[in-house]
Amino acid sequence: MIRLLGSLAGMLLFSAMLLLVVDIRIYSNRGWLREKKYAKIIAWSYILLSLIICIGLLLYI
Repeated sequence: MIRLLGSLAGMLLFSAMLLLVVDIRIYSNRGWLREKKYAKIIAWSYILLSLIICIGLLLYI
């Protein structure tokens, strides 16, 4: 279970970084402001969820 949650936190953090770096540039270049805003919201929520999982794992171990 600990490995699963650790892997999940890593994947969420990786997905968030991809959203913040790659997708936002694509949406900015094409002028898609609504999609850019939602990509930022989803990325920051992934980062927050990843941090909550990591803190929970640190407290559990």
